[in-house]
Amino acid sequence: MKKILFMLLMAFTLNAGQINWLHTYKEGSAVAAKEGKPMLVYMHRPGCESCDFLEEKVFKDENLSTYANEHFVPVLLNVSKSDAPKHLIVKMSPLFHFVNAKGKFIEETLYGGKNAKSFLKILQEVEVKFTKGKSTSN
Repeated sequence: MKKILFMLLMAFTLNAGQINWLHTYKEGSAVAAKEGKPMLVYMHRPGCESCDFLEEKVFKDENLSTYANEHFVPVLLNVSKSDAPKHLIVKMSPLFHFVNAKGKFIEETLYGGKNAKSFLKILQEVEVKFTKGKSTSN
């Protein structure tokens, strides 16, 4: 029993502070439709220093990563190799699209990076808009 508890604790600890990114838009939109969540589409580019900072520091914040995983379908896409619809493809990075499962914008695209506290606040505001939009469309 102690071994099982220890293994569960280790698995939780290893996953804490990580956003569980999907890596295709198609998969993200399917999961978003199934779970009724908005998508957080992060467009990055290899070699982008701001992207590296976000990935190494900001996205590892436990409050931010927990919130993103619980309230969004996080999708990480390379700006050069994206399967996203044309209206979402932009050749600069980092940028974030906040869209529903059908690709409709919930909030304006966010360009550039933020610190964890600021980014968490933005996610909370987007989630409120998404939830209000769902309740008014019923």
